[in-house]
Amino acid sequence: MVLQIYETLQTEQSILDITPELEQKVHDMLITTERKVPNFWEIDTTESLYVPVADGEIRIYHFKPNIPVSRRPLVFIPGWGGTEEGFMDFYEVIHNKVECYYVETREKRSSRLNRKRAKMDMSQKARDIQDVINYFELGKKDFVLYGTCWGGAIVLQGLIDGVIDAPTIITNDPMHTLWFPKWFLRYVSPILPVFVVELIKSIVKRLQLRGMKEEVQKRRAETFADNAEIWKWKRAADSVKDFELFGNVSDITKEVFVTNGTKDKIHDQITYPQIAAELPNGRFIYMKTDESRRERLMGLVTLEFSKITKTDGIPPSLRDFEKTLHHSL
Repeated sequence: MVLQIYETLQTEQSILDITPELEQKVHDMLITTERKVPNFWEIDTTESLYVPVADGEIRIYHFKPNIPVSRRPLVFIPGWGGTEEGFMDFYEVIHNKVECYYVETREKRSSRLNRKRAKMDMSQKARDIQDVINYFELGKKDFVLYGTCWGGAIVLQGLIDGVIDAPTIITNDPMHTLWFPKWFLRYVSPILPVFVVELIKSIVKRLQLRGMKEEVQKRRAETFADNAEIWKWKRAADSVKDFELFGNVSDITKEVFVTNGTKDKIHDQITYPQIAAELPNGRFIYMKTDESRRERLMGLVTLEFSKITKTDGIPPSLRDFEKTLHHSL
């Protein structure tokens, strides 16, 4: 049944169609979010702290407006290697509007881990997210959990494992598998010592960026490749070489919103309605825009969901963008 849905979506791209009027609406909504804001990691109103997790600590940025326009806080999980600079457009939208916990997952340079013992698999990262939720006692509140790209994959793995829970769960462009070449992950990376990977880092970077035409995505990828702490990335990559969401999310009973609006070399758009369709209670929101506005769109979606409560379901401003799915049985 899942394969049938996949083939249907591959041959009928209509689920990614959008009327000119709705596309203009996305554009107009994003335009209203543009403003000047300070770097969130540098201002006094942002709290930077470390939360204990298995075999170490991970860094959390907590920004809380004095008078937020939102009705509930946001827990935000960026993608693999995502840097603070790469999410300034996201922050621009929610600055002084939404209380947010920005969670830097354990493969990032900022984490403090026991190098000998620390695990880097998806299930451990999912447990880290729930540790953060528990640390801030968010389980007692209504809040939004939002994971983008690899962060979305971590959230879905946590739902598969039954270790993550949240009132509203949103995954933006969730990666069903690690996009790096499988032949390298399976046959080359496991036998390479860390110091060798350090030496060939520039070659790996070129391999990663080969054929990438989208300038914003390319700059984003270059930045997080330059900031990689190699032993963490190597261990994380080796642990997920066989990771795959397709065929594994059908037992998730929670309602999950899957969102998308842009495309690039890394993010294959057709996979997102596929994942939403395989989720028994998956819902798909499609808001087409230019790839350069991807992070701004994240901010817009999180702002709108934060302004309502769990019982409200989907924000009125986003309802026109929800697509009808044919779920597997």
